[in-house]
Amino acid sequence: MANSAVFNNMEQVAQQHRGDPDFMLSLARGLQVLLAFSERKSPSSGAEIARRTGLDRAVVRRCIYTLECLSLVRRDGGKFLLDVNVLNLGHAYFSSIDLVQRAQPLLDELGDAVHTNCALAMLNWSDVVYLVRSQSRRLTQNSLGMGSRLPAHCTSLGRVLLACLGAAELDEYFAQAPRPRITPHTVTDEGTLRGILAKVLEEGFAVVNQEVELDLVGIAVPVRIKGFAAQLALSVTVSPRYTAAHEMKSRYLDRMQEVAARLGSL
Repeated sequence: MANSAVFNNMEQVAQQHRGDPDFMLSLARGLQVLLAFSERKSPSSGAEIARRTGLDRAVVRRCIYTLECLSLVRRDGGKFLLDVNVLNLGHAYFSSIDLVQRAQPLLDELGDAVHTNCALAMLNWSDVVYLVRSQSRRLTQNSLGMGSRLPAHCTSLGRVLLACLGAAELDEYFAQAPRPRITPHTVTDEGTLRGILAKVLEEGFAVVNQEVELDLVGIAVPVRIKGFAAQLALSVTVSPRYTAAHEMKSRYLDRMQEVAARLGSL
């Protein structure tokens, strides 16, 4: 999810490279505007994009016009939203990751064994981003494909990944990241979440009970793959009608840790 911390970081980089003849400031501004669209599902005005990015309205207007000409942004009345061609950017990234092709058979094998959904994901600021997924017909919740995002604070994947952050990174997360209450069970309190993350780090897994979606329970374990810089996590999700939250560890953890070890040797 694009956010003020991302924009601030991009702006700091832009300022650091002022006067650098090889640094394209206009490209950096355009990427800031493009990222700003990911914060809202509804169309946005130029003024709203300027407010999110902190850029001058005239700069935003030129960026949006260019993106519109490239069919990456389209007009909806007096507002704008991402066009379908922007998916090519994400597809190019995921297609370049050999990890996706190598990990898919292992996740399919795990999914067949546990008869439910499983996923491999990485952390992107306040969200988890799905890299690989095995979808079960048994679980009919919203399908989340490659590149889909969910808030980190209320998912088993996110809590494993947040628990792996260093102290400074975790402090920055709590200082700036949004933590919306998605269901009546969602934990948003910083002190409570810090306690949960400490336990996750100690135990090596996380279980989340209906915090991101009602009738959905998840368990996740960390995965470190040689040659891949980002920390990853592996999850299994199921309806509590099939498996109660307190049964997730005994039913799935051993098999998940075995798959995580195999993923680590890819």
